Amino acid sequence: MPAMRLAALFLTTLAMSGLAFAGEAGGSVAADAAGLDEATAMRNSTQAVGGLVGDYPLLDREGRPMGFSRYRGKPVLVSFIFTKCPQTCPVTTRNLSRAVRALQEAFGADSFAVLSVGFDTGSDTPEAMRSFARRQGVALPNWEFASGDAASIAAFARATGFSYSVSPAGYDHISQLTIVDADGRVYQQLYGDDFELRALGDPLKRLLGRDPAHYPLWQGIGRRIRLYCTTFDTSTGRYRTDYSFFVSMLISAAMILPFGYWLTRELRRVWGTAGREV
Repeated sequence: MPAMRLAALFLTTLAMSGLAFAGEAGGSVAADAAGLDEATAMRNSTQAVGGLVGDYPLLDREGRPMGFSRYRGKPVLVSFIFTKCPQTCPVTTRNLSRAVRALQEAFGADSFAVLSVGFDTGSDTPEAMRSFARRQGVALPNWEFASGDAASIAAFARATGFSYSVSPAGYDHISQLTIVDADGRVYQQLYGDDFELRALGDPLKRLLGRDPAHYPLWQGIGRRIRLYCTTFDTSTGRYRTDYSFFVSMLISAAMILPFGYWLTRELRRVWGTAGREV
């Protein structure tokens, strides 16, 4: 489907839901700044899909340098926030935390990463990002809160299709979660401040099933089996892992192999006897 048709579809859906864009007070506000153009923001977001995200210099919440390339080899969920946001960003982060916790339990805590990026570069220092994470109760593994200089954050935002603008009310920004694949390319965009578990989990499962070659052989096989056996349970609204298929295969093999051994031995005996009679 062409990008313009996708943008039109998203705009129609989001106009109905009212979840795609947020206007929040906070940061250094220019009183005469233009607000965010929603059509342009959605177009930038959809057109970013498939693009490569560069290795932009960032700082983790402890102030240590890091680059986005650290996430090569596994999917990463990228969420842009600003720490002075009074409502949308905290709610989005807490909702994402609940979804991530469930997905880490289903797929493994180290199977994917999460990166929250502060786009208000005047206020979103490592200390502010650390405090924001603590206030939202985020203490999950493989989740970092990063900040950076204005040029790096602007370039990072463009690469992921995230749009924001100062406005008389504070900041207008698209409510977007970007899924980046193991090769560093934008795979999918999700919108809104809440996350239906399957809408986030199914794209992750597809990405994780592509090629876990960066794991040792047996660990990679184990992860494939676990992923294959993990399905979404509509009755509970959560993912569950059911190994019954592989257990039944092992039981069947345990029954078939002795029979196969006996059959082979008997055939050899019969053929041997027939050969001697000839």
